[in-house]
Amino acid sequence: MDLSTADIIGILDRAGIVAFALSGVEVGYRRRLDVFGLLVMGVVTATGGGLMRDVALTRLPLVLDKPDYLLWAAGSSAVAIILVWRSRRLPRFLLALADAAGLGAFAAAGALAAVHAGLALPAVIILAMLTATGGGVVRDLLADRVPLVLRAEVNATAAGIGGLCLWLAEPVSTGGASLLAVAVTAALRVAGIAFNLHLPVPGGSDGRQGRLL
Repeated sequence: MDLSTADIIGILDRAGIVAFALSGVEVGYRRRLDVFGLLVMGVVTATGGGLMRDVALTRLPLVLDKPDYLLWAAGSSAVAIILVWRSRRLPRFLLALADAAGLGAFAAAGALAAVHAGLALPAVIILAMLTATGGGVVRDLLADRVPLVLRAEVNATAAGIGGLCLWLAEPVSTGGASLLAVAVTAALRVAGIAFNLHLPVPGGSDGRQGRLL
């Protein structure tokens, strides 16, 4: 079955929404928010990046145009709330897996949307990064902390490289390019976690100066 570009973006968006809802709820739980606060954190983390992407493309955000987007976000957040309520702490491997999967899905969705809109390579990379990290930035601001993407994460770098891979492979196969972008982004994110890779911090004293990614 052949899928259109819009169909692929929709699949990637929904995958990212489910994965990132878990991250938002987990951060909210550590900040000791109530149930409503956890739900808000999950929903905005899951939908923030896609909303920013669509605003940048000057179109009606899909989270408003597709009613099921909010249902996916709210439902996934509710499941995450139940999980943290029962276990008190989510396994680190589960959080890392969800983070990598969501980052890859959103990076591919952002890059593909830019390619579909006929934008140049720089815009493709920017939208890949914006879609993949936008929700996390909003999450961290709501949690009253400096966004991790600005100080300790390789999320944006991984998303940008994933977007580049999609741009290179898209003329051959849209579906294949999307899968490649997801895989590359997720793999780089996992490598960043496993090997503690960070962008260098000028004058830093935390041992990150020499770790470049």
